[in-house]
Amino acid sequence: MSRGSWTFVRSTPIHSRGKLTLREDVWRLPTGREETYPVLAVGVTVGVVPFVDPEHIVLVRQFRHLTRDDSWELPGGGALAGESPEEAAQRELREEGGYRAGRLTFLCRFFPSSAYLDEIAYCYIGERLVADALPSDDDEFFERRVVPFEEALAMALDDRVTESVSKMAILAAGLKRGGKGRA
Repeated sequence: MSRGSWTFVRSTPIHSRGKLTLREDVWRLPTGREETYPVLAVGVTVGVVPFVDPEHIVLVRQFRHLTRDDSWELPGGGALAGESPEEAAQRELREEGGYRAGRLTFLCRFFPSSAYLDEIAYCYIGERLVADALPSDDDEFFERRVVPFEEALAMALDDRVTESVSKMAILAAGLKRGGKGRA
């Protein structure tokens, strides 16, 4: 059946906390039956592959309460209200990576889980970095590390990097670079 035969009925917010809202969306299915779907409204998320030089990037290690462990990730996070993905990418790069990108190049966008999250992730390559740190969020405690891009690519492939935006951006950058060389 075509998706055109699905009809949106209503959306009801259930609970909000910070940037997140849990809502229920009701759709009329092609059969005429109505079905309720839970949705976690997250919004725009960004990730930046920050090249400090043509062969090295910045990774950030921080504790993630959901996995109860440290996580190696790219600088990134959620966009603020009214902020474009590019503005969010620069801000997050400054907060988490300590740099501003002289050149920010769009890499890819994707939906981390289009069944239950309304999150859309935008990934960028950051180059011509200049030290320009912003204070991190109050609940962020992390370690920055400059690593060879090839090591970061290996980390994404062998699951030392598991966070979806970081994994996707590193792998996409690796494909763009042909596995080696410049972006």
